[in-house]
Amino acid sequence: MAAPEVFRWILDTEPEWPCPDNVKAGRDAAPRWAQQPDTKRALMLLPVHEQEKVLRFYHIRDAKLSLGSQLLKHCAIVQACNVPWPESIVSKDVNYKPCYVPLGGNNRQMEFNVSHHGSIVALAGCADNDIQLGVDVVQVDLSKDIPRVRQEGWSSWVNTYEAVFSDQEVQDIVSWKPPQHVSEEDTIKAKLRQFYAHWCLKEAYVKMTGEALMAPWLKDMEFRNVQVPQPTDGLLSPEGTAWGEIWSDVEVWLRGSRITDVKMELQAFREDYLLGTAVSSLTASFLPYKILNLPHDIYSAAEAR
Repeated sequence: MAAPEVFRWILDTEPEWPCPDNVKAGRDAAPRWAQQPDTKRALMLLPVHEQEKVLRFYHIRDAKLSLGSQLLKHCAIVQACNVPWPESIVSKDVNYKPCYVPLGGNNRQMEFNVSHHGSIVALAGCADNDIQLGVDVVQVDLSKDIPRVRQEGWSSWVNTYEAVFSDQEVQDIVSWKPPQHVSEEDTIKAKLRQFYAHWCLKEAYVKMTGEALMAPWLKDMEFRNVQVPQPTDGLLSPEGTAWGEIWSDVEVWLRGSRITDVKMELQAFREDYLLGTAVSSLTASFLPYKILNLPHDIYSAAEAR
């Protein structure tokens, strides 16, 4: 039996579906933005209840992320299951995790997971429905976090999130220091990347299980041997976007025992993003991330079927 392949996509919503300058955040912002030809074309590819979900958002940036997320889910179903776009119905499993159940069927036919942060939507999917997947994308927001760290102190800031991390993880994050002497600001930046590396891994893992950050065992699980992948200067993809290092030797521990049936990967993207992927199969292979082109990869898939 062939090893499962996990395909991974990214869509940057920042340049897509422009919003007129006179449309400001508010209850009527998304409906007004939806009248733009580009936005209307994308919305019409979704069922009505998904369109309504997109248009509930107060900020256009959030509506864009929601729209991108919905389009990626449908595109994944179309391509992985070879069904027409109108039949690419997004369902939810018992943990409210999105899945695909064919019309008239009772069982899901593929596994996928979606995450979004900043302007990026990420999707991980696999045609094998016997595995579980989790993906997380996080933007390290230095402009927001550095002032708070300076005001509160590093230890106090980290402890704000102690409900998410084990006691050992909190200790590891608080005590971690950059490998070389740098300025005070660069030290904070490096520490924040270390914090968000732990956060991204944990989000990817709990999303794989379907329990998210409400999992009762959240503080009992910890990641060891965490190395932060760095942006790689000068390494440009064909799209002209910098891809950074990959770290995959992460150890997952639960209540003192190592979990050995999960494969994880952490990758740097651009200067300020981290992408985490988790899969419940050691034999699964992670395909490289693909940056989707909206007309070529999504509209063509929708309008050709």
